[in-house]
Amino acid sequence: MAQEESGQTSLEITCQEVVQWASAYLDEHVGDERKRHIVLHLAICAGCEAYVKQIATVRDVVGLLPKAVEQPLDSDRLRQAFAARERRSSPAGRRV
Repeated sequence: MAQEESGQTSLEITCQEVVQWASAYLDEHVGDERKRHIVLHLAICAGCEAYVKQIATVRDVVGLLPKAVEQPLDSDRLRQAFAARERRSSPAGRRV
């Protein structure tokens, strides 16, 4: 029997554990033993296999999206609006 990181002895992991470890598994941030357990579980559980494939697809599609570019005019305009609001809500003569 394999010794799990939680100290429990187990031959397999649950669907809930696969869900908890899906992102780490896809990013290859799991140890060899946990990876082996996940791979074995995915081989026998169609539901978890579909779930992990969906998570991988979403991650891959999000990675294809263009990166957000901050518009300097927008950020300057927002800073000015917040500063003006702060000045209006502050008591006269008080610096914030």
